[in-house]
Amino acid sequence: MSGSATWINKLIGRDVKHSPGDPCADGMCDCVEVRDNASDFIDGEVSSGLTTRIRHHLGLCADCDPWFTSLAQTVGLVRQIPQKEVPDSVKEKIDEIANG
Repeated sequence: MSGSATWINKLIGRDVKHSPGDPCADGMCDCVEVRDNASDFIDGEVSSGLTTRIRHHLGLCADCDPWFTSLAQTVGLVRQIPQKEVPDSVKEKIDEIANG
């Protein structure tokens, strides 16, 4: 899991030391904003400003950091699973069930 931990540490910016008095703390996210944007953050789909605010929050919040780490580990593991094509017969059966 060390490769996963390295990826997560880089993603979160754990190499940067944060303190409540940092200038970027003025616009720091709250827990709800971090959790609402976590998936997009992990996928690299948030603005650089939001990235900074999320990283700052994670560097200070003892509740969000482990929650976010767990989510990032889960995403990393799911990304490693080989993708399989769903057979057409299974897709048709699902459509039959869904559409009655």
